[in-house]
Amino acid sequence: RPDDLPPLIYAILPIVPIGLVLVFSKLAIATIKMPVVTAMLMSIALAMVFEFVHKRDIKSVAASIQVFFDGMGKIFATVVSLIVAGETFANGLMKIGAIDQIIAIAESSGFGAIGITLIMFLIVGACAVIMGSGNAPYYSFGALVPDITAKMGVSSISMITTMQFSASIARSASPITAAVVAVAGVAEVSPVDLVKRTAIPMAVALIVSFVAGVTL
Repeated sequence: RPDDLPPLIYAILPIVPIGLVLVFSKLAIATIKMPVVTAMLMSIALAMVFEFVHKRDIKSVAASIQVFFDGMGKIFATVVSLIVAGETFANGLMKIGAIDQIIAIAESSGFGAIGITLIMFLIVGACAVIMGSGNAPYYSFGALVPDITAKMGVSSISMITTMQFSASIARSASPITAAVVAVAGVAEVSPVDLVKRTAIPMAVALIVSFVAGVTL
């Protein structure tokens, strides 16, 4: 209902934290440092001021802050679960010798550093499409990077960066990604039809990100 909609000025609240971090940085005001936590707390305070002006009920505003902490706890639980699962998966692969096999194949095929980076890039991207999540494959295979790079003598930063790009971009081409399903529902189209449109630009983005990751 229109009466239940918040004022349009509320739309600026989600961009306030990133705005504060960017303004108080080398891009603008370098003399003042703005940690992410500080930016978040300032944004929460601003949101509470907006809510008080809108509702004129301090008790309701104070009670609504619980929503923030509930959401934060939920995200923390998800992230910690992914990290634990990823570490377990990575250690399992190392114990069964899967990583040594991948490295041996790369070396025998003459792929070199770029080749093994490409293999990890493609594996993470494929898993992101299948799982509909970028975090799950990234945390799972990202834990393997230090061991692989140490044996191959390649840059950890280069490999982990390309893997992060692959996970983030490839998930947008998955029909089971939450964002894709949500957008498809709003547009009243099939998620499969939607990813048919996103697959081509995402493929181009994957190529560009890989080239940039191994050359820059």
